[in-house]
Amino acid sequence: FSNGASISKRRTESSKFEKFDGGSAVTDSALPYLVTLARASAALEKGFIIQQCYNKAEVVTHNVLFTVPKNEKEDRIAAKEPDWNMYFQKGLGSMIRKRLRKAGIDLNDQSRNRKLAQLGSIDGSLSTIDLSSASDSVTEQLVYELLPQDWFHHLSNLRSKQGQLLDGSSHTWVLFSTMGNGFTFELESLIFFALAKSITYHFGVKGQVSVYGDDIIVPTGASSQLIHFLGYCGFITNKEKSFTTGFFRESCGGHFYKGIDVTPIYIRRPINSYPDLIGIINKFRCWSGVNTLGIND
Repeated sequence: FSNGASISKRRTESSKFEKFDGGSAVTDSALPYLVTLARASAALEKGFIIQQCYNKAEVVTHNVLFTVPKNEKEDRIAAKEPDWNMYFQKGLGSMIRKRLRKAGIDLNDQSRNRKLAQLGSIDGSLSTIDLSSASDSVTEQLVYELLPQDWFHHLSNLRSKQGQLLDGSSHTWVLFSTMGNGFTFELESLIFFALAKSITYHFGVKGQVSVYGDDIIVPTGASSQLIHFLGYCGFITNKEKSFTTGFFRESCGGHFYKGIDVTPIYIRRPINSYPDLIGIINKFRCWSGVNTLGIND
C-alpha cells in the first residue's frame, strides 16, 4: 500500500497499518486478484491479516475525483483509487519500472534527462519535448493497440473503469488511467519511450532517447516526426515547454542555455519568517554564484 488517500481512507489515516486494519474497497474486475492473494498467503505469517482484509473488502464500481493545487491559477485533477486496486496497480507499476531499466530508462532518477537536456543546449543534437495533459490523453484504445494482450488484460482489470465526478455523478472513463492510479506514470513513460524509439528506428535517426513521464528527449533530427506522430496518437505538444531549435533546453525541472544551468529560483509559499527570508536569500546567492560564468549571446 502507498501512504496516499484511497476511497476508504483519507490521507491523514492512510498508513499501511490503518489500510490493513480497517475496511477496504476493490472493483469487481480486481476482486479475483484479491481472492488469489488471500488464498496464496493463507499459509504465510501475514496470511491472517490479508484474509481479514479480504473479508472486510467492499466491492465498488468507481474511483473518486478530487483536486489538488497545481499553481496559483489552477488545480490539478486526480482520483482516489479503491484500496486493493491501488495495491495491485503499484505492483504492475514496479514491474514496468524494472523492465524499463533494462532499456536504460530509470524512473527513479531524473538526472539522465537533465544531463541530456544540457547536452542538447550545447550542440543542438537533442530536443526536449513536453506534452499537455499527457496522462489524461492515454486512451483505452491506444493502450489496447500498443501493448501485448496479456499486459492489457491485467492493466485493464486493475484500473477503475468508472469515476465519481466532483458533482457526485458517475462517468465512464475513455482515458485508461487517472492521476492517482498506481501505474499511470510508468505506463505513460513506457508508451512515450516506445513511440519515440519507433520513430528514430523508422526514420533511421541515430542518437539517445530518454523519457521521464511526459518529459521526452529525442535526437533533433526526429523531433518533428515524433511531434506529428504524438498528435496522431492523441497527444498535444506543449509548444511553450518544448525546445527543438536554439540553445535552450528544459527537462525534469532543469533549464539549460548553452550548457549553463539557468534553472530559476522558485518561491512556492509566502515568506512569513526570518528563516524563510534567509532561505530565499541563500538560494539567490547560490544561483548567482553558479551563473557567474557568464552567457554569451
